[in-house]
Amino acid sequence: MSNTYTDLIQRRARNKESDECYTPSDQVQPLLEYIDKDKTYYEATSGTSNLIVDGFNNNGYKIVPSNGKDFFDCEPDDVYDGVITNPPYSIKDKFIEHCYALGKPFALLLPVTSFQGGKRGRMFIEHGMSTLVYNNRVDFTGKGNPTFGNAWFIHGFLPPNTIYWVDNPKQNKKRIGQI
Repeated sequence: MSNTYTDLIQRRARNKESDECYTPSDQVQPLLEYIDKDKTYYEATSGTSNLIVDGFNNNGYKIVPSNGKDFFDCEPDDVYDGVITNPPYSIKDKFIEHCYALGKPFALLLPVTSFQGGKRGRMFIEHGMSTLVYNNRVDFTGKGNPTFGNAWFIHGFLPPNTIYWVDNPKQNKKRIGQI
């Protein structure tokens, strides 16, 4: 098996290993500017990690953890005013499809390679998709060597089919601290 960068990205997006990327709580910062602080959101994958929930709570936003409930059993009323999560990458298409079906706004932290894909692309064209793209990669491990870029894929919180470039909060803090 080849060990090229492309091979690594493809493996990380299609297997259980790629599902073990827990979002550092500060990575919700760019998203907060675009959502309503008076609404309540649903974190669909908080059964294993509550870091997104922590990020919201630390900034005075309301978010309800799933506590392990299967997202695919959720109905529109279960997700309050919208879904905000970092879904398992191996089933990202299924997550995107269910989010659209729920008919509520959503924001999913996904690899930037998620822009492409036949099924995803068709959903994006049909329903619209906007993004907040980080200027640096998210360090999920804390080891300082992230291997892939991420973006918040957003439907319903931003005008359709727009891209916004945002600072990675952790990277920005490091730069400020060095001045």
